[in-house]
Amino acid sequence: MKTRTILATMVLAILLMGCDKTSSPDGRAQLRDSELSEKIDALTKKQIIILDSLQVLDKKIEAKKRPTN
Repeated sequence: MKTRTILATMVLAILLMGCDKTSSPDGRAQLRDSELSEKIDALTKKQIIILDSLQVLDKKIEAKKRPTN
């Protein structure tokens, strides 16, 4: 009887350890979506920085084009 209890406990423990987010399609999709969201946020921030830099450069170019007296 003791052996069955130990065996049942071990099987239950193994089953519970195997159940994480990566063990189901929905869990993997949630992890993937979270990673993609983080990458999109990072790209959005980089895009804002690039656009700001382009505006600064454009202003400098326009200032150089203006005739000086």
